Amino acid sequence: MSRLFGLNNLRWYLRLPIKWVVFAFTVLAVCFPYPSRLVQHVRHWRDPNALIEPDAPALQPLFERVRPLVADESSPAKVLSTVRDFVYDEIEYAWDWETWGTADYLPTVTEAISMGREDCDGRAVVAASLLRKLGYKSQIVTDFTHVWVKTDKGETMHPGAKKAVVATKDGLKIDYGALMQVPKATAYGIAVFPVGRELIVLGAMWLLLLRPKGGIGCSLAGLALLIDGLILLRVGSVNHRQPMVWMQILALANMLAAFAALLVWARCTASRSSASEGRESRKTAPTRGRGGVRSCPAREV
Repeated sequence: MSRLFGLNNLRWYLRLPIKWVVFAFTVLAVCFPYPSRLVQHVRHWRDPNALIEPDAPALQPLFERVRPLVADESSPAKVLSTVRDFVYDEIEYAWDWETWGTADYLPTVTEAISMGREDCDGRAVVAASLLRKLGYKSQIVTDFTHVWVKTDKGETMHPGAKKAVVATKDGLKIDYGALMQVPKATAYGIAVFPVGRELIVLGAMWLLLLRPKGGIGCSLAGLALLIDGLILLRVGSVNHRQPMVWMQILALANMLAAFAALLVWARCTASRSSASEGRESRKTAPTRGRGGVRSCPAREV
């Protein structure tokens, strides 16, 4: 703890970057404890359509079972819904930290099928591969909270309202206006992420914001407000389609109040403490007189 508080003795232009690096490393380690899988995840998202593999050996058994279901179907909408329901039945829904031990991971067809469970992105990759094998031109689409499939005959896997990123043959097509979805997606990600991991991040944030001599009251008040803000954010954002905005705003207000307690209030407390110590030291500071050095007593009233 003394080393942590020692950071506060550095100049602000040294102290702030170090603290941000420590915090960023903590978040990264909590969300992606396996660096190699994170690297693979980034590579996959550089070209999601490359994961659509209609000729993957692992896909063939599923294709042989879904083909009879759509063989006599002339309606593209019916084919899309049939493939969707088939994939939902075959690939159980599970969050990525349950399957891969990371906050997010975009798997290949073989990985998704071999695990037998995935969230929306893995299911979309499997569905897109089946549809392409059935003759549909399929692409991967996301709005940052959900991933689905777009084809030349329509969309499936429960499409979202906005297409933030579409994987085309020419690369990723990004709708920068849809970046407004990022706060909503982040809030939803926090709402469904394991609370134990989030408390680690929250604890790191709290420790980095603490000030020496800031006072136990300020420190505990800041921690309580951070935890309260996390609870409100989780409850208010768990339904990403219809979030409780008022609760999200209240969560943000709690976080801002926590920062105020840990930075402003604690700084004032530390300043008062330092000033008090300065007065005490001056009262007992030795003074030099004719007879040598003597203690300077407090002024008598």
